[in-house]
Amino acid sequence: MKRSTRLASVIAIIYMAIGAAWILLSDLALERTITDPELINTLQTFKGWFYVGLTGLLLFVLIARSLSYIEQLNQRDPLTGLFRPFLFTRYLHDLLSSCHKNERQVMLVCLDIDSFKDANRRLGYAGGDAMLRRLAARLKGHYHAEDLIARLGTDQFAVAILVTRSQPDIEQQAVKLNQLFADVVREFGLKLSCSVGMAIFPRDGKSAQELLFAAQSALKEAKRNGQGMIRQFNQALSQSEQERQALLKDLRDAIVHEKLSLVYQPQFSVLDGGLTGCEVLVRWQCPKRGFIGPDVFIPLAERNNLISGITAFVVRQANKELSESGFLGKSIKRVSVNISAQEFNSEKLMADLLTLLHQSPQLYPYLQLEITETAALSDLSASVRLLTRLREQGLKFSIDDFGTGYSSLAMLKNLPIDEIKIDRDFVNDLLEQPRVRAIVEAVTTMARVLDISVVAEGVETQAQLDQIKLCGCHEVQGYLTARPMKIDQLAEFVHVQWSSVSVQPSVRQ
Repeated sequence: MKRSTRLASVIAIIYMAIGAAWILLSDLALERTITDPELINTLQTFKGWFYVGLTGLLLFVLIARSLSYIEQLNQRDPLTGLFRPFLFTRYLHDLLSSCHKNERQVMLVCLDIDSFKDANRRLGYAGGDAMLRRLAARLKGHYHAEDLIARLGTDQFAVAILVTRSQPDIEQQAVKLNQLFADVVREFGLKLSCSVGMAIFPRDGKSAQELLFAAQSALKEAKRNGQGMIRQFNQALSQSEQERQALLKDLRDAIVHEKLSLVYQPQFSVLDGGLTGCEVLVRWQCPKRGFIGPDVFIPLAERNNLISGITAFVVRQANKELSESGFLGKSIKRVSVNISAQEFNSEKLMADLLTLLHQSPQLYPYLQLEITETAALSDLSASVRLLTRLREQGLKFSIDDFGTGYSSLAMLKNLPIDEIKIDRDFVNDLLEQPRVRAIVEAVTTMARVLDISVVAEGVETQAQLDQIKLCGCHEVQGYLTARPMKIDQLAEFVHVQWSSVSVQPSVRQ
């Protein structure tokens, strides 16, 4: 039985015992002291009403105190004792109304702890809670009684400060807040930073909601620029954030309602010009904005945990289109699909992806997953274990954008991969920089020894193709040989276009 239930039971029993004792003892007292039956009845009536009134008053006191306690719990954060967002916004509204009459300014500062999960990992959850309580205590001790302090989220705090000095002092407030945080984390032996966003009333917002939105927009901009950054709100930032939020909403809708589409870019053998496979690329034609490039919406999806939804769409749609085309295992024996670093380094997302892949039996035998070099290098030993396990399940892997990492050649001997793709920047520099050509030749030589295929991507000119052949690359991919195309265009391309025995520029643009 819960403690609250036990306590309620005890109170109820005590109440019933007192009530029973009152009835028995008061009746007995009346019978022994008064002989007039009518008077006894009258006094018993008064006695009953007295008891009802007394217990009603007691019940009122108990309920009022309980409701007050519940209201306090709803208004105050139980861990830190600071205002919760609702009450903070209400008091901020009152503060702004007062300052508007007195023509005073208010600075709203939002603080967000960078990588707070590191504190929980090192200190444990109890230690992380202790650090948050200490930070709250330091905030309450540092600011004046008229300043408002709130905990807006797990690791986000807000302070509304009455401004009485000049603009340079306003900026110093954020620096002091950052220093206060640094002192707290130093007490716990940590090296964490915090990001700070600031907004000023009435310049950046004339209501509590507008000012809070402005400060949090500045905070988001600070976090996008790195850890430990401080940013003030500006109108251009507001418009940019609103546009980003609108674009994000449209992207969510496009993923949910499957308004994305696929194109396929063929890959070819350098030796005989034969079609070796294709890379699946996702496209977004937004009804409101027109074509949105993947360089725009893919990073947006990654920052907002939407990328797994895009990958799921790509796999399902590619399985449907390619299996219906009849190309799989015949004209097309390898299908490359990109997965993000976020998915590759998450056990849950990779498990979800594998479940989806097993539900795509037509595509699965020919599937090759492309991961970026930086994703594989983030934890090389973990990547080796994961790739080894997945290759045992029949999957193939390619390292995309090879050459952009800091230890590209060293990773070749460790990772169990089937293919590497030379980054297009290397291909662009082949003709003008002899050192680049030497690097590409070294990569292809090492890959050949390790039985790894090398694909040069971004090939756009015949001169680049000639150099690629001399460097020993196995396959090419780029606008020179074939542009990305829809499934019906791919069907025509496969059946008609490639009948020659040497790689040549495609006339289908």
